[in-house]
Amino acid sequence: MSLASRMYHGETSFDFVGRRRLWFTVSGLLVLISLVSLVVPGLNFGIDFKGGAVFRVQPTTTVTEAQVRAAVGPVAEVVQVTENNPVQVIVQTEELPPAEVTRIRATLAKLAGVESNGVSTETIGSKWGSTVSRKAFIALLVFLVVIVIYVSLRMEFKMAVAALVALLHDLIITAGIFALSRFEVTPATVIALLTILGYSLYDTVVVFDKVRENTGSLSAMSRTTYSQATNLAVNQTMMRSLNTSLASLLPILGLLVVGSYLLGAETLKDLALALFVGVAAGAYSSIFIAPPLVAMWKEKEPRYAQLRARVERLAAQGQGAERPERPERPERPERAERPVRGRRPAAQRPAAPRAEPELAPDPELAPDEELEDEVAETEPAAVAQAPAPRQPPKSRPTQQRRKQSGRQQSRPAKRRRR
Repeated sequence: MSLASRMYHGETSFDFVGRRRLWFTVSGLLVLISLVSLVVPGLNFGIDFKGGAVFRVQPTTTVTEAQVRAAVGPVAEVVQVTENNPVQVIVQTEELPPAEVTRIRATLAKLAGVESNGVSTETIGSKWGSTVSRKAFIALLVFLVVIVIYVSLRMEFKMAVAALVALLHDLIITAGIFALSRFEVTPATVIALLTILGYSLYDTVVVFDKVRENTGSLSAMSRTTYSQATNLAVNQTMMRSLNTSLASLLPILGLLVVGSYLLGAETLKDLALALFVGVAAGAYSSIFIAPPLVAMWKEKEPRYAQLRARVERLAAQGQGAERPERPERPERPERAERPVRGRRPAAQRPAAPRAEPELAPDPELAPDEELEDEVAETEPAAVAQAPAPRQPPKSRPTQQRRKQSGRQQSRPAKRRRR
């Protein structure tokens, strides 16, 4: 039997809920580092959010990044020389007046060995970036409200709050990774963050649905606490969540490595990094954060608190000290045999008369004489009740006639006849 099957049937169980302090500590440290990184280095917003100008030119001679920075001056915030064929020089600056834009175009054209019109310029105002940021924030709030309503109606409000905490956990960690890695925050990053919410919510709802199924039958007489039922649900769905997350992470990893580093697509790099970090954080929070949080919150209710106290009391009784042995009872003296009422002891009873052996028939007696003796000995009442006399039977041996009558001669009668 595979590990996933044993975990589903409860034969192998990892205590995810019982070790919630460890998971909460790890997540708290990650969230704290992410929040600090959002303040100290800060997010590296792209030109789409803070505004500025982008200059692009394809040089006809070899140009290095240092030469471009020296020619443009300190206004150049980002300088990139691609290695693709054809080679392209990209310079990004903040918002500049028209005269400064004209000067930079002329400088880059002279350095690259091309005409002035060979340098393309793209200017983006800061208002566009602020508009995109505001709309993204509104979309995020609407999404979170809809999630809370849906999960509350489908399951319960406490599970909705736990799912919301898991989503915020994933978003903060993803933003912290972006701040530490100094990747640019572009519109593609915003799209990736919204996609992360879907992945994280999917895993969390799958686990919560199994938790609701396992805890729905708990009663006051159950032998399983809410935390134990929740832990069983996490074990039963863990392999499903891991398989789903791995199936999503492998293509994203390929997009991050191949698309960004091998092909040099900057937009793919921002999108892939946000998706990779967010999906991994969502798989973690759906197992280690949301279910233990719900179990801890639910067991504060009086119903489940009493159930937990009862289960712990039964466990303590079963695993407590051994019971003291009962003192041995003294052996009772053997009772003398009492005579049964209405009956005398066997020693005082008179001996039963022995049955005398049956005497052999006397061959000297004639058949007719024996019949006469039998009739003479019959009691008068028996004679009065006897049926009409029968015809004398045919001559038979004496022994057979005695068997038919069923009567034996007494010894005194035999002696008299002798």
